[in-house]
Amino acid sequence: MKYIVSILIICLSFPTTLSAQQEIVFTNRALELGIDFTYNNQSFGGGVSFCDWNGDGWDDLTFASSNGQKIFVMKNNGGNGFITQTQIGIEVAAPSKTILWLDYDNDGDKDLFVANTDHSNKLYRNNGNMTFTDITGLSGISTASQETIAACAGDYNNDGFLDLYITNRSSLIPNYLYRNNGNGTFTDVTPLAGVADASRLPLAASFLDVNRDGWQDIYIANDRMQGNTLFINNGNGTFDDVSANSDAGIDMDAMGIAIGDYDNDDDLDMYISNTEVGNALLQNDGSGNFTNIAFAEGVEVNKVCWGVNFLDYDNDMDLDLYVSVNHPSPEVVDISNAFFENTGSAFQLRNNVGMELDSSFSWGNAIGDLNNDGYYDIADINSLPDKFAVWQNSASENNWLKLTLEGTVSNRDAVGSIIEVHVAGQKFIRSTHCGISYLSQNSGTEIIGLGTANKADSIVVYWPLGDTDTYYDLTAGLTHHLTEGIDVPTGIDDEVAALTSFQLHGNYPNPFNPSTTIRYELNRSSSVTLTIYNSRGAEIRTITSNSQLAGINEIRWNAKSNAGNSVASGVYYYRLQAGSAVRSGKMILLK
Repeated sequence: MKYIVSILIICLSFPTTLSAQQEIVFTNRALELGIDFTYNNQSFGGGVSFCDWNGDGWDDLTFASSNGQKIFVMKNNGGNGFITQTQIGIEVAAPSKTILWLDYDNDGDKDLFVANTDHSNKLYRNNGNMTFTDITGLSGISTASQETIAACAGDYNNDGFLDLYITNRSSLIPNYLYRNNGNGTFTDVTPLAGVADASRLPLAASFLDVNRDGWQDIYIANDRMQGNTLFINNGNGTFDDVSANSDAGIDMDAMGIAIGDYDNDDDLDMYISNTEVGNALLQNDGSGNFTNIAFAEGVEVNKVCWGVNFLDYDNDMDLDLYVSVNHPSPEVVDISNAFFENTGSAFQLRNNVGMELDSSFSWGNAIGDLNNDGYYDIADINSLPDKFAVWQNSASENNWLKLTLEGTVSNRDAVGSIIEVHVAGQKFIRSTHCGISYLSQNSGTEIIGLGTANKADSIVVYWPLGDTDTYYDLTAGLTHHLTEGIDVPTGIDDEVAALTSFQLHGNYPNPFNPSTTIRYELNRSSSVTLTIYNSRGAEIRTITSNSQLAGINEIRWNAKSNAGNSVASGVYYYRLQAGSAVRSGKMILLK
């Protein structure tokens, strides 16, 4: 069995779900959670991130900003509301558009990329103590004023580091692909890769593997009937534009992208928002060719739509659909958001989930779990006169488990992974992305619906760089931390693990010679053991085993065994246990 860290989720008490015919599933709790903001009127609005940016196990919220505002970086206070973070070194001149938290340097903590329009994009490096430094100029990302709207991150060249694709809504400025060099800098490889897609009007972009060949492709939603763009990754640093041949290049006023296997046939489909002409549901045939079946499935919506997301809101093992709506028109006065339940055979528009009377001017939306109850909640960024919305999900009838993925050879965030789930004779897949919906980012923690089952029989993770790990008998109601390629057995008391959680920031330098430093932060005083293993799982060195106070700690390993002998070059794993919570990492010794 592969190495698994399981953490008990402490649930809060919320209203009981009513019967399926009269239930009100979603309730807007933004104001009581401390989210009392609105997005000032600004062209094309902005997005929201539902990402746990500080690594404490609770999904945080970050909202884009408009004129006269700064981005709203908010910390989840353990399910007891959100606290605005103002002293962490993030200063973004408005207006901002896309918010992406990502570990671009694979050091174990989240950095921040902000796509801006009318001024420079920004990259902030996490200093490891929850403060941030603007390194845009040092990183090689252009500091020139641009017209950036959408951005996304993915490892297009499979080197284990997240690259950035940045789109510009301009006839003069092309899109840019920035290759991550693995040393804290990026290189503009747009001409070589062939993905400039110049003179278009993009409003959304996402990395995804449309043909399951192990290479991240790029899909771009373009406005004003310019035709959407699908770039297929050739695996050699270049892309081919297959928009026409794949039938994915449909002409729309396209605005948002949802990605997921809604029909459970082992490939990734897409849902694209549009004006009242109607949205598109692009069904994948498995080889990266698409058919628009929105009309047949009854999900055209026929309103001016923006953010879109697939999510299994009731944990019944299929993907439902949420659509954010904005701007009334002479043809359409109703601008309430739309929610479709996947019944397994068709989508059904739900008018009793609590959102049907909402008439906010909504832009981006993102999904996450604000109270760690195992059900997806939804955050909307709304513009004047409407406040931001956070829709808490009160469904509770089905079981679930949660997954956090940690790449060791692949990028640390494991963006681009495919998760194959086997439950009670059924199989379905989920996928991980950084940049989705409209200018937004979903939680990095995947909620896996189990229906009435009390476990997943097995979960197969197809990591971005091609390795495959299989995990068996994963228990419902827990968060399971899956680490790429680690086979070290551990036994964990889940309740104690939740109470002694900590953050492992990784080791530096890596690769190293002759020594490396492992850095971690304890949330509370704990008994700590740090052990080094070789690639076969044999113990090499126990560096420390004692009680330590809460705070940031650093421990140095000089590449010697318990016997004091120098060890050979190779791959080593470190296992840090605080109380009964465990995290691991990978390091390379090069002599």
